[in-house]
Amino acid sequence: MAIKAESYKNWCVDNISPQSWTRIVLRSLDVIRSEGLTLKELENPEINLSLSPNIVAALNKALEELYETKVEEELLNLY
Repeated sequence: MAIKAESYKNWCVDNISPQSWTRIVLRSLDVIRSEGLTLKELENPEINLSLSPNIVAALNKALEELYETKVEEELLNLY
């Protein structure tokens, strides 16, 4: 299942805080850059930007480390 960056961002903003997405992206920046994306592209993601499995794993790890929570990937489709 492809996960859209905008969906992940919206879930973080709605369920944690408006700043949470930025913190999670910054924590995952090495992986994001290695996949050919930039901080700017994820700060304001395009509607159709799909995340690679490596980026999703890095975001999930950062989410757990920073906020001690997890997101069910099926829920992201609602956002």
